[in-house]
Amino acid sequence: MTRRAHLEALCAALRGAPSPDADWMAVLWLANTSLVTPQILTAAEAAGASERLPADGLPFLTEVRARNRERNRRLFAQLADALRALNAANIEPALLKGAALWVAQGRPATFDRMLNDLDLLVRPDEAETALAALKAAGFELHNRYQGSEVHVFAELGRPSDVGFLDLHQRAPGPPGAAEAAWGGGERRVAWDGVAARVAEPAAQIFQLVLHDQFHDGDYWRGTFDLRHLLDIAALAEADPDWAALNTLASTPLLRRALEAQLLAARDLAGAAIPQRMLDDRLAGLQHRRRLAQFAHPALAGVLAAAGAAIDVPALLAHRAANRRDRRRLFGEGRATVGLRERLDRLRQLAAGPAAGKA
Repeated sequence: MTRRAHLEALCAALRGAPSPDADWMAVLWLANTSLVTPQILTAAEAAGASERLPADGLPFLTEVRARNRERNRRLFAQLADALRALNAANIEPALLKGAALWVAQGRPATFDRMLNDLDLLVRPDEAETALAALKAAGFELHNRYQGSEVHVFAELGRPSDVGFLDLHQRAPGPPGAAEAAWGGGERRVAWDGVAARVAEPAAQIFQLVLHDQFHDGDYWRGTFDLRHLLDIAALAEADPDWAALNTLASTPLLRRALEAQLLAARDLAGAAIPQRMLDDRLAGLQHRRRLAQFAHPALAGVLAAAGAAIDVPALLAHRAANRRDRRRLFGEGRATVGLRERLDRLRQLAAGPAAGKA
């Protein structure tokens, strides 16, 4: 079987339709590297298709899911401790990525999405107070990042924790677009004596697009995060405001990257995306280019370069808008990104995808 066939078999399993004829060693390897293994068994059970999973793979899938559920239980207990400390300092942070999805789905007792860490967003003027409150509550500072432009300014954890707590002062992605993401709406959520904010589904989808396509560079590198595509599929079930999502993508490049990601979520994760969101021919071309890069890794560099060339006009317009946003948010001196930062960014993209990327 080809790499593309292994991906299709994994995506079918994640939609509750596992194929008994799949090369399950290759499928499970891809699931492990994409951090979606626990969701295979859950999807099969929900569809009444557990008997179609390989019998010799069931003990592995069961064990991985059980361990992940326990890890998530401990992560969400850690989240409650952090929120309790922050709330006592009159801070109600916003939840990002996996934690936001957990809350948006009603904080289910069993949550089979794998989480790397916990991401909390506070306002820049709350950063020092938030950091002091968490340290006073026993969270140890492991890494600190300076400057108004960094999005994660601190990583904290206790010896008993199973993952880091990442404190953000802005969401990942182009600064202006990341700020606008909260224009898609948010709501306050409270449970067990703690409170936080969570973006509405459309804004959560946009935040995931900004994180993957721009912060992680997937749009240029030609990779995709299958775990986040599953998140978009789950958020699409919550009847998001698609018109508001379109409005958030304020430049042609943002709109194209958004549509390419929605196409990937539809084709790989089975997301119910309205056809009116999928009418950009070049976005379709970029989506197919990513699939071709996955199927033929030896051609990744050539295909990525071709994908970048297609978007030169949109990129120039996007850079002009980004300069205006940076000037507004960070001041005149940081309106443009320096040569050293650009070279660092190119080296990051050339280094290849992070764990979890497919």
